[in-house]
Amino acid sequence: MLYRTQTTRLIVGLLLALAFTCVPAQAGDVYHCYFGNTHSHTSFSDGAKSTPQEHFSQAKAAGFDFYAVTDHALKKYPNFTPQSYEETKRQADLFTDSKFVGICGFEFSENDGPGGKGHLTALNTTSYLDATGPTVNLPVFYDWLTRQTNTVATSFNHPGPASYESYAYLNDARRDEITMFELINSGKLRYPGYLAALEKGWRVAPIAGQDGHGTWRIARHDYRTGVLATSLTRENLMQAMRARRVYCTWDKNLRVFFSVNGSPMGSVLAKPASLDVRIDVYDPDTGSAGDRITKVEIVGDKDVLVKSREFSSHTAAWSLTLQPKHSYYFLKIYCADKKDGPTAYSAPIWITST
Repeated sequence: MLYRTQTTRLIVGLLLALAFTCVPAQAGDVYHCYFGNTHSHTSFSDGAKSTPQEHFSQAKAAGFDFYAVTDHALKKYPNFTPQSYEETKRQADLFTDSKFVGICGFEFSENDGPGGKGHLTALNTTSYLDATGPTVNLPVFYDWLTRQTNTVATSFNHPGPASYESYAYLNDARRDEITMFELINSGKLRYPGYLAALEKGWRVAPIAGQDGHGTWRIARHDYRTGVLATSLTRENLMQAMRARRVYCTWDKNLRVFFSVNGSPMGSVLAKPASLDVRIDVYDPDTGSAGDRITKVEIVGDKDVLVKSREFSSHTAAWSLTLQPKHSYYFLKIYCADKKDGPTAYSAPIWITST
């Protein structure tokens, strides 16, 4: 698939913001950027005096395109019941319209026994699994995901380098179920854990989760999960997350498109002879000097810097050809107002030898 943007270099400002989409011309799909949150808690578990209705309402008012409520699915919380889970789904549906999508999910957590430790969020499930069950562990949960009938997207949450028994229990089916990684959680970066997961062979794309225990983070923090989807529906968002067409950004509206040989971020390419890379990044806040894009880096295995290019504009477009020397490539994007590291991280594109 060949990618093009529906803009020219001469279109600026609002016109560019409206038209900045990534189009696989062969398939005819147009990917738009949508921004939201994948991780939050209400008083159904340990969120401070807040309801799903309040979360969805405040997120919608704050300009989120989507927002997920993901309470801890634990019997230790008396307010978390099958009925409360159905109520969260009901509220997600009530707030969903053409401009906002509510999502119900749960956090698999406090799995502290044999079989690995580590929290995960599963979005859009019809039911849930309590991690503290006597026969429940990570492999059981991973395999439970493969049996879901809805389009479900799952992420590793606030992970460290040795979480999930050092990212053990990987097989092909499980790799297809866990497609995301909370690189940003509660305002903290989890980069060493991300590199560890990639090196173990998990194909996970970076996302940002507020992990708010209550509603106070919704309007105060700008970090977001960016999703490339054809339109703003729950099903399209879930399909995009499963396909790893996601990225994390500290900026609430930084648009990032990255493709290799016409395939978008999150793709897996088998035995390519060469890599035709296309990068388009745009920040619509053109009146803010701090939102200028200053540098884009292409990174390969083990955080190796492959290529870098400097910019000084709210738009960064870059096309180049590489030889396939790494098993994955992703982007780090830097902006003027963030002095302590990248503003955004794209999903990788993976390269296989078979």
